[in-house]
Amino acid sequence: MLNLTACRYFLEVVHLGSIRLAADRLHVSPSAISRQIAKLEREFGEPLFDRRANGVQLTEAGTLAAEHFASILGQIDLIRGEMSDLRKLKSGSVSIATVDGVTDPYLSEQILAFRKRFPAVDFRMRIRGRERVLEALEKRICQVGFVYDHFSHPMMEIVGQWRQPLLALVPPSHPFADGRAVKLPDIADCDCVLPDDSYGIHHLVNRAFRKFGGKPKAIMVADQLHFLIRHAIRSNAIVYVPLQAALREVEAGELVPLNLSCGDFEHRFIYAIVRRDQRRSPACDAFIAMLTSSFSKHEKADATMLKRLRAAQA
Repeated sequence: MLNLTACRYFLEVVHLGSIRLAADRLHVSPSAISRQIAKLEREFGEPLFDRRANGVQLTEAGTLAAEHFASILGQIDLIRGEMSDLRKLKSGSVSIATVDGVTDPYLSEQILAFRKRFPAVDFRMRIRGRERVLEALEKRICQVGFVYDHFSHPMMEIVGQWRQPLLALVPPSHPFADGRAVKLPDIADCDCVLPDDSYGIHHLVNRAFRKFGGKPKAIMVADQLHFLIRHAIRSNAIVYVPLQAALREVEAGELVPLNLSCGDFEHRFIYAIVRRDQRRSPACDAFIAMLTSSFSKHEKADATMLKRLRAAQA
């Protein structure tokens, strides 16, 4: 009989690429995980990982096992979720894969509000670059995802969208923070911080600069938006993020939006997406319904805040 604990341990190692990191995440010893993986390898008669000095790499058999295990555990979660629906969401689970820009405070606050209504529902969130979010849905690791910018994917369905233009934010002491109208060539010589190329923002900013033969003067590239936002404040640099990614800093007056005219930055959306053929738990469907119903309200609130901020700079 297939050992579900072994499957979960195996998938955690797959996701993190390391037995030690998986052990830390699961709060068990590395030897416990190694034993469970060894049992699976004996059961299937094939090695599932190549062990290397810097971690582990899936074998061909391991890749096949990962796909099937994710599907099996997804079905088990679905059964649990459907049973919880009979108990009016007295229990259940929601798994999310998302890009960084809406995690805090938005998703954190929405999860808190949902759990006030359904306190027995638990959440698991993976914060990844866009491609990894899509991968998590493709492999049924997560039930709902959030990504920026329009895309076409035969497996995915958009269930909600929220307009979030890309902003150029700076500390109030920045030379261009006085509300003057600027275009990208005007700020090409200004220091900026950028997310790395796992983010759509990275590619969007570089494409916009290339249109006039320019290049952003990035003094810092990193894979974490919160770090970049704080570093921009400390170094008096420009940070390119949507409002929701830096909402606390904007509300606190630590960052203000440049009066930047850039058509490439205007028409961006956050999309809530699901895999078309995946049956989701009732808890997940209830959470998606709550979330997407609030998108238009938050979109209007964003527009109102930006209008107020720019009026104050005039």
